[in-house]
Amino acid sequence: MSGISIFITLTLIGQAAAEAPAVVALNSEASLKLLQQRVETTQVRLTKDPDVNMKIVTTPVFRYSDELRQIEDAGLWLWTDRGRPAAVMKVERYKLGLHPRQWLYCFVSLSPELISAEWPNERKYQARQPGVVWKSFDDVPKETRPARLIQMREIARRFSAEIIDFKDVPRQMRMLARPLYRYEDGVNGDGCLFGFTGTGTNPDLLLMLDSDADGNWQYGLTTLTAEGLRVRLNEKLVWEVPHTGDKGTEFPNWTYFLPNN
Repeated sequence: MSGISIFITLTLIGQAAAEAPAVVALNSEASLKLLQQRVETTQVRLTKDPDVNMKIVTTPVFRYSDELRQIEDAGLWLWTDRGRPAAVMKVERYKLGLHPRQWLYCFVSLSPELISAEWPNERKYQARQPGVVWKSFDDVPKETRPARLIQMREIARRFSAEIIDFKDVPRQMRMLARPLYRYEDGVNGDGCLFGFTGTGTNPDLLLMLDSDADGNWQYGLTTLTAEGLRVRLNEKLVWEVPHTGDKGTEFPNWTYFLPNN
């Protein structure tokens, strides 16, 4: 190969390398738009007071893929009620051919009140139980907002969790590095939403921390998977749910399904 040919080849390779990040970013942006469009068609309401404005956080609180489950792209979206988390929904896009349909939704109530959700094609869900049962700590929230965030991170690290497959085989979960959501400044009280994953990326368990009316911290736990979960606080078992993979797709405070399109 002549010197000129080598120069041209290296130049083209350099151009391709420079363009690659732009292509990846474009694909990611296009994929996010598809996810977002599906979230925007979801309507979430309080059952007893449907006029209460349930505010959606416009961007996903977490974005992920999951090679183990062959999920190419996914996001976790959050609705709030008067500043506190009230519902979350996973929207996941699977590799073609894995399921009869490429998309999967997982909708979970985080509200102490009953809520309902509705999607296109008259798909509806009505929670029969509150989404979270609060349990109190003795810890008193710190006075400043930055100090409370440090305190909440320390509290969250007291928890450990296992995910259990259909053969009753457990594997250790890890807490995601950053909180998924922090209450906005000005909300009455403070709190954070933490995620635990059993696959390295996909949040299958949510831990909610919140300052209660008595001025103490409280916590709540909820599932985002059909697999079983066990949670310990300071090595003591405090919460457990069984594997639900063969028990349908609709439960008292959460549901998952493959949308029609």
